[in-house]
Amino acid sequence: MKFRIISSILLSVLLTVFTAASAQDTIRIAQSLGHNSLNPAEASGLSDSSVVRTMFEGLVGFNAEFELVPELATSWEINEDATAITFVLREGVMFHDGTAFNAQAVKDYYEWVLNPDSKSARGRGVIANIDTIDVLGEYELRMNLKEPSGAMLYNLALSNSRIASPTSIETYGDEAGRHPVGTGPFKFEAWQESEFVKVSRFEDYWGESAKVDNLTFLIVPNAATRVAMLQAGEVEFIEDLPPQLIDAIEAAPNLDVLTGKTTFLRILQLNTTKPPFDDVRVRQAMNYAIDKEQLVNVVFRGNATVMSSPIPELVFGYEQQEPYAYDPEKAKALLAEAGYEDGFSFKTLTFTGEEYSTAGQVLQQMFANVGLTLELNPSERGALVDQIFKPVEENITETALVGASAATGDADRALTVSFARESWPPTSNNWSFYEDAEVERLLKEARASGDPEVRKAAYAQAQTIIWEAAPWVFLYSPDSIAGRAATIDGVYYVADKSLDARNASFK
Repeated sequence: MKFRIISSILLSVLLTVFTAASAQDTIRIAQSLGHNSLNPAEASGLSDSSVVRTMFEGLVGFNAEFELVPELATSWEINEDATAITFVLREGVMFHDGTAFNAQAVKDYYEWVLNPDSKSARGRGVIANIDTIDVLGEYELRMNLKEPSGAMLYNLALSNSRIASPTSIETYGDEAGRHPVGTGPFKFEAWQESEFVKVSRFEDYWGESAKVDNLTFLIVPNAATRVAMLQAGEVEFIEDLPPQLIDAIEAAPNLDVLTGKTTFLRILQLNTTKPPFDDVRVRQAMNYAIDKEQLVNVVFRGNATVMSSPIPELVFGYEQQEPYAYDPEKAKALLAEAGYEDGFSFKTLTFTGEEYSTAGQVLQQMFANVGLTLELNPSERGALVDQIFKPVEENITETALVGASAATGDADRALTVSFARESWPPTSNNWSFYEDAEVERLLKEARASGDPEVRKAAYAQAQTIIWEAAPWVFLYSPDSIAGRAATIDGVYYVADKSLDARNASFK
């Protein structure tokens, strides 16, 4: 079956622009969303992050396995009480504009990000715990933190923490997002709003040189159109492939489907302040009522992982828990014990869109088998966010089928954002209004230590408490799914669902 939705006019324009170069010097990547800013501290969304990664580097970063690795820092040391981090920096590095990379450049750039008058709110939020930065030598610096944080390194690995040339900030000011200058293997070439971003090889890169001359990120919102372009050889890689379109890629001998584990979750959050969800037996019963393996097979054709903890498997500090096995009889017994032997009805707020619609219908059927009636209320994103972020006294949400993520790759943020009292709406994402004093103590203990083993032990205990309390019906972690031409390599999804194309090459 051919998916040909793109107009012939638009297609001809795209082909004119992007096939002028020979097939072996440019890899074309079709993204689903447009770009907001290409300055790391302003960037928002996965499309921005994917392009930013080609041009910018941080002190540390994530590898393909979502492990913390050196980038512009070669080593670091966290003091015992996790209030300071000392970095030794890489020598011989130059920004694309010729500015030397050194400790002073890091200090200057991060101080600009931290300045409330700068156009860098996203980056400022990520590194807000930095109090001062001391330059200890040309290639050595110390970050002094406002509060203890053994997780700070993971914040520095995020896209919004990548480092731009301080000279470019001085030159372009608030327009730096249109004139990106980093230290990465590719440098900025062109940006046509809502159409494409192009980057080219930086010849003076400190590391291994880029394997292609150019990368072009095309904006193609429609998934079927992206598939058609890949089939026609008009692009070499497409992101955000829906499970129902996998067959179209697998049917072609010269195309591949790529999948990868993510730090995203799909959950049914339960408002623990409202009956009957204030009873832990009801919440546990709802977990036993769902056949999560079948749910994954129906919704994602098996391209997802059933949750085995309140946080994703790839996150530092993850600890596997005893699963809530599919057991309708146990669910019924717990409901009866809680006084709901005849079941009850409840409303579930969720997003519009095929995944959430299909998942909601499967949940409806499975809950019905234990006497529970789920009324699905799909809503556009803006309206849904407005409702679930209302404070507890105004929040009428009973349950919500939504997503959660752990972009930092560390259990501190993953657990704090979803389960700490400080994260109750409207402040953050603890939509279940869950609260537990021992969990709070354990998170504080972990945050105050620079010892990874101490942190892991505290996080493990916190996960067990949360898992047993069941403020969510723990569902699944969806895989990222992409399509590519069999002729290329080196483009893949990172666990946060952004792309890493730094090592893109033709085979």
